[in-house]
Amino acid sequence: MCKIQEVGIMPIMDTRHETMSRDELRQLQLERLQAILNRVMRNVDFYQKWFRDANILPQDFRSLDDLSLLPLINRQTLVENHPYGMFAVPLRDVVRLHPSQTGVGETVVIGHTKNDIYVWTNLKARGFAAAGITESDMVLVYLDYTLFPGAVVAHYGAEQLGACVTPLYNTPIAEQIQIMMNYRTTVLICTPNRAIHVVRYLHEKGIDPKKLFLRKVILVGESWSPKIRLQIKESLMVDVYGNFGVTEICIPGIASECEEVNGLHINEDHFLPEIVDPNTGDVLPFGERGELVITTLTKEAFPLIRYRTGAFTHLTANLCPCGRTFVRMANVAFRTDDILEVDGVEFIPTEIKNILSRIEDVTTGFRLVIHREGSRDRLEVEVEITPEIFQDKLGALEALRERIEEAIYERIRLKPIIKMVEPRRLEDHERVVDLRNQEHE
Repeated sequence: MCKIQEVGIMPIMDTRHETMSRDELRQLQLERLQAILNRVMRNVDFYQKWFRDANILPQDFRSLDDLSLLPLINRQTLVENHPYGMFAVPLRDVVRLHPSQTGVGETVVIGHTKNDIYVWTNLKARGFAAAGITESDMVLVYLDYTLFPGAVVAHYGAEQLGACVTPLYNTPIAEQIQIMMNYRTTVLICTPNRAIHVVRYLHEKGIDPKKLFLRKVILVGESWSPKIRLQIKESLMVDVYGNFGVTEICIPGIASECEEVNGLHINEDHFLPEIVDPNTGDVLPFGERGELVITTLTKEAFPLIRYRTGAFTHLTANLCPCGRTFVRMANVAFRTDDILEVDGVEFIPTEIKNILSRIEDVTTGFRLVIHREGSRDRLEVEVEITPEIFQDKLGALEALRERIEEAIYERIRLKPIIKMVEPRRLEDHERVVDLRNQEHE
């Protein structure tokens, strides 16, 4: 169990790193950056070519500003080097593999050494401590342990603080609420949509949230709007804290909110953040919005240098009243890449196109319309079908609709609403229409 120290009124798990001076932190980051650059130069063919093409060596990096001399990489880089081309250790040293869950072409496999898992768990414990979780808490992890790699780490992170943890995912909501009452659950760890699911169920069944013993909800796996946070906070009468991560690095674990709830502290002793212009790749100063780029400083199996996360945000270095000196990032407003997130599921429009291209009687035209209904997102797929199928019996149209729905669900694990339209109907329409912000106002 971790020993938590108090700095002012805020619980801090690792005062040595979380409160070190900015000068000390930058020196630590530089040392770790030099070490990780030497490791990838020795062990990863992709980075060896990278350094040769840039005509520089790891020892040429004398300051953190020199990092901008290297090119940016993105998810496509990982796809092109799948499965093990980006690994920096032999497979015998890898203790855990998990596939990335974004539906971007070929699956990307992420590897972790024993130390990677230890660090990841420790970072989650650090984030949970910042939210005020203690050994006195009864924690319910309402995440899919089979699909969400961060579920296990969230579980172990809470246990590391001495909290009692209950994993609960494939349980009907009625049983879940009863268990939360019986076990006197004080902390719920889940996605924003699942938290709203709890809110809606309590409202529909007329259950007083005071019958629960909840005091905190920890949001992971998805971004959230201020309105969603407020709805959870007021409906369940709890404090709400957010987390940030990316599947290719660690999710959650990169950044967490403290009790000030004024931005997410990035764990800068393990991750070096930059904000770049998404169009030019130029590094932007603190306070300017752009795409978040992360360099891992301590990852052993799968180190990433200047990885474009696709998250649009900004950084602030103003000292937080909690005493932590790590920079803070704003909640992610939207993504700068083509990845869509609908009800917690990530995919790209091209993936839908590839699915439809394999189905008979479907043309190349389609459109995605994303709605917000209450607390849930709804994906509507408009599909152009051949003229012949319209002249067939109604049963044939329904069978085709079911085939399309099943094919999409099988690939991205999200059940869409299928609307079939005549050929050329969607020619002059945008490929993606996201109505969630309009419907949320």
